[in-house]
Amino acid sequence: MRIAANRLDKLISTDSPQDEIETWSLERRTWALIDILYSYRSAPAKLPLKLWKLTSNTIAEESFYRQNKPARENLLVISWLQGTLSNPPGPELRGVKWQLTRAQVKQKKISGFGVGTTTTTVVRMLDPDAPLRENASIHSEDAEFDRALFRHVFGLLQAGDYEAAQQVCETTGNYTITAAMNGMVEHRDPVLDGVVLNPEETIARGTKRKALWRRMCLRLARAPQADKYERAIYGLLCGDLDSVLFVSESWEAHLLAYVQHLAATEIETYLRANDRINLASQELLAFPQSQARTISDILNGLSRSPSPIVRAQSEHPLRHIQGGIITNVVAKIMQDARQKMERVRDEIEDSNILMDDSYLLRVLAHLALFLKSIGVDAGADEDAVAVLKFYVEDLAICDKGHLAPLYVAQLPEEAAIEAYSFLLADISDPKKRAEQFTLADKFDLDILNTLRRTIQRVFDEHEDEYPAIESHTELDLTNESPADQQLSNSLLWFVDARMWDDVVDSANALYLRFLLSGKVKSAENLHAQLANSQLYDVLNDFEEQVDYSMAEIEDAHFPGTKSRAEFRQYEGLVLGVGLIRMWDAVFSEKVLEGDRAWRLKAKDVIDRVKPALVDLICGWMTGGVEADKVDAIHRLRVLYIPYLLLELHRILQEGQAVHKSYPKDALELVNLVASEELGIYNLLLEGDRLNEYLVAIASVSLVVGSDSQNGIWRV
Repeated sequence: MRIAANRLDKLISTDSPQDEIETWSLERRTWALIDILYSYRSAPAKLPLKLWKLTSNTIAEESFYRQNKPARENLLVISWLQGTLSNPPGPELRGVKWQLTRAQVKQKKISGFGVGTTTTTVVRMLDPDAPLRENASIHSEDAEFDRALFRHVFGLLQAGDYEAAQQVCETTGNYTITAAMNGMVEHRDPVLDGVVLNPEETIARGTKRKALWRRMCLRLARAPQADKYERAIYGLLCGDLDSVLFVSESWEAHLLAYVQHLAATEIETYLRANDRINLASQELLAFPQSQARTISDILNGLSRSPSPIVRAQSEHPLRHIQGGIITNVVAKIMQDARQKMERVRDEIEDSNILMDDSYLLRVLAHLALFLKSIGVDAGADEDAVAVLKFYVEDLAICDKGHLAPLYVAQLPEEAAIEAYSFLLADISDPKKRAEQFTLADKFDLDILNTLRRTIQRVFDEHEDEYPAIESHTELDLTNESPADQQLSNSLLWFVDARMWDDVVDSANALYLRFLLSGKVKSAENLHAQLANSQLYDVLNDFEEQVDYSMAEIEDAHFPGTKSRAEFRQYEGLVLGVGLIRMWDAVFSEKVLEGDRAWRLKAKDVIDRVKPALVDLICGWMTGGVEADKVDAIHRLRVLYIPYLLLELHRILQEGQAVHKSYPKDALELVNLVASEELGIYNLLLEGDRLNEYLVAIASVSLVVGSDSQNGIWRV
């Protein structure tokens, strides 16, 4: 509530948009309502008071409220509503009532003209009842002043500031209203009652016949000659409805009028039922009974109010929440919120009020946490948990991830992992990753399992974007998509957490995904990203040393043998592609046939490329493969072994510019293809590249034949 109040004050001081000010004002009122009602609801119940025949009605009323919680809550709602209403500034106060009328009457008396005539419309006497009794009027400026003053006094009473209203009436000579206000206090004799409700009350005070006083105020509230705000003053004092509604403009003012009317009806009904109101038949003016039996009835009625302003205001989401708090159906609010958010998540709806105005989700999330903190049931656990999860996701969307761990810590373990992973999935900045590690440690979150779910979430999100390619012609050696980058970046969470086994397993899965879909460039970038981390240092140290204990291996999250072997295979392929790129770069630098420096450089590159690619062609992914990956790995071999073979063949043929022996080396690759043990021929055939290779062989044969005196058969 304090945060909302501070925010509101800041908005007002900076001339912010009125809609934003209104929203924060409503939120501040909402938290004030929560404070008032739940302070009462969570307090120990008080025992009913013992009543005697001579016990004051004040004690009887207190006993009634102790036995009737909804009635007590009505009073609390009245108090809350009074605090929400602001009173416009009143006129500059005068110390004399009807100053101009008084002067006019005095002048007539002095002149002796018109005082005794019956045709004048100006009052002859200056007592407050004169206009009604004489059916006459006061000076127009006095009437205008009274109207402004009555409106001001009504506003003060509506806001619950009875002391200020009484002071204004005394200052301006409106003693009738002052006297009427004094009648509001029910008679109380602390000595006779023997019960201390207010330590400051030591003597008898109040109105003994308050029911009669109410009917006096009701008559004044219905006086047609009186100003509408004067009628509303008396109506408000006695709990009348029509006179108050007539001058009420807002949802809060209408709700206050109805609840005050309901409260007055309830307490008088109780007192009459217990023979505590005795009025002679001629005194007993029938007081209108409330048609609404509960505040719930009132709220439903306001949604159908004849006033378009009230109807519109009743539709505001925060007023819906306020209504739910008043009627104690927060559980239903949480359930509705969950269902609305799930409909958007499941794409049944494009959007709704909770999505469009995220402050509502914030209010509901904090309401759920507040109720949990005081041990109040907010409905089904899954509803409150869902609301909190959606709020964490909203914080992520609004780039407020630094706040999320505080709320994640309030969720059950499984829900916390799910919600937190949603946030972490979109973080790639190293500083923000480090910040989340610090916050996770501060709030004791399960960061390891959260990171596993995070990477799985990213993988699942983009799964449909990576269909397996059908042909080598679809290999992409140049492009990397944003999804590729996000997938690669996600593995850095594991790197930062030193979860080496998870890094390797996830990298293997990502390499497989990239390569099956032909994204060679993305696989290269993944390798480059991991190569810049500590991963390779850790793997190299682990593979070179044999004195690790099992406990040390488990604590360090070292990957298993098969996972490491597969990872190294992917690394080898990517490095092989990098060597092909290296040759292409060097070959593009060739200018003159006799450039000795270039030839030396090119020879060095070919001598590095040839053995590396031959090793890959002969042995890539030929070791033991996990059963669920056999088909996928075979598909990779069909795509990439022919690719490597043909690229090596091309490089060796282009190497003729370096040394004439290289085309012969290209021709000798036929021996590898012919090996039944290696099965390269079948891969060429299955990959539909055999004809392409035969053409390449024919081409290099001509080159070799032209350089050989005895033809190619001496090669």
